[in-house]
Amino acid sequence: MKEGDLLLNWQKKPVAILLCDKSNKVFWFKNNKYEIVTNKQLKVLFFSEKGLQGIDLSGADLRHADLRHADLRGVSLRGAYLTGANLTGAYLTGANLRGASLRCANLKGADLTNANLIRANLRHADLRHADLRGASLTGADLRGANLTGAYLNRASLSGADLTGANLYGADLTGASLFGVNLTGANHNQDTIWPSNFDKSRLSLSS
Repeated sequence: MKEGDLLLNWQKKPVAILLCDKSNKVFWFKNNKYEIVTNKQLKVLFFSEKGLQGIDLSGADLRHADLRHADLRGVSLRGAYLTGANLTGAYLTGANLRGASLRCANLKGADLTNANLIRANLRHADLRHADLRGASLTGADLRGANLTGAYLNRASLSGADLTGANLYGADLTGASLFGVNLTGANHNQDTIWPSNFDKSRLSLSS
């Protein structure tokens, strides 16, 4: 190695690397490999438990990235590709995920309070026990998503598609369900609906 080269080896494991310009706008991403980077004009940042608060990851390709317990509070992931990503227990409070692709992503136990998930693709995502209180899910695709035990208090689900979603034990107290598609959605006696919700729209699921 020569001066200026950076060998990335965090805790003896491959790490995700973000290459950003001075405005913190990501334009190149490598994941799950050791990489040698030679570019003195770029600021190098790492995914770690110390967090990436405030970073702009709009449109970043993070498919199948390992982001378990990552601190991504307030991060912009607008239009990002997070298909199959592991975001178990990640901190995404106030994050902008508008239009992001989170299909089949693992968001079990993630903190998504007040997150912007408008028109996000969450089809078949694992959202068990995720905290979505106050989140905006207007027009989101949640077909087949697992929302078992999820906290959806005061969340906006207007126009969202929850066809075939699992809502066992989910708490939707105060949630907005105007125009939501609940065709084939699974629910049980532990599912808590908004006080003004017309339960006649539902068919009893076992």
